[in-house]
Amino acid sequence: MAAAIKPIVSTLKRRIILDITTGFALGGLFGSAWWYGFHKKQVTRRDAWYAEYEKTKAAENAE
Repeated sequence: MAAAIKPIVSTLKRRIILDITTGFALGGLFGSAWWYGFHKKQVTRRDAWYAEYEKTKAAENAE
């Protein structure tokens, strides 16, 4: 008796490739959104605060 059910190897292979591709695409998309939408703004704000803090400290030390 031969195989009564067709093998699902090709369907499974296509599904795995689709899942991996979708995962990388969405990961890259949301990673970029986080990096440019949130992280860069926070770093700019932090750097501005430290620059102002250094100016304040330099002014206090000059007096």
